Amino acid sequence: MFKKSINSKLQKDHEILCEYRVYDIVVPNDMLGWLRSDHAGETGAVWIYKGANLAFWSKSIREMAIEHLTTEKNHLVVMEHLVPTSQRSKLIFIWKVMGFGLGFFSSFFGYSTFCVTINAVETFVERHYMDQITMLKKMGSNQDLLKVLIKCCEEEIHHKVDARSKIKKNSFGLIKRWWINIIEIGSELAVKVSTKV
Repeated sequence: MFKKSINSKLQKDHEILCEYRVYDIVVPNDMLGWLRSDHAGETGAVWIYKGANLAFWSKSIREMAIEHLTTEKNHLVVMEHLVPTSQRSKLIFIWKVMGFGLGFFSSFFGYSTFCVTINAVETFVERHYMDQITMLKKMGSNQDLLKVLIKCCEEEIHHKVDARSKIKKNSFGLIKRWWINIIEIGSELAVKVSTKV
């Protein structure tokens, strides 16, 4: 049973890696920090949705969490393939805890606040991926990695748009704007730290 479960996971991971076309990609040394932060970010994203999935009081939050979680798990499989274990952030446990806390905590304040949170996170993630995409385009090399990052970015944008479409109009009051700023500052700090450690 255990062996069958492992084989099933390996098969699923193989299908994801084929879909994203990452098997022949070699990450250049000057991109390793970026990809390390991507791996940390996708780890955090998976745990945001795991935390939100515990919101037994909101079917809408759980449905969005389950839907978005599938894509984030795919991204994590891709980043785990691209970033060798020795090159990953040493603070993975912290990124898991912070992601879980963000997903679970924001869901306490209702569906609209959860959607504001996801919109803010994905807006930051879009910018982060776009910085890498722009850099790779300027370098003019590693087009296969560029395609992977573009695909991941497009899927994150879909999450952003999905969350944004479900936010109640006029719900961006002072407290929610303050919350968005906290998310942005925290995300920026997490990227800076995970790029290095």
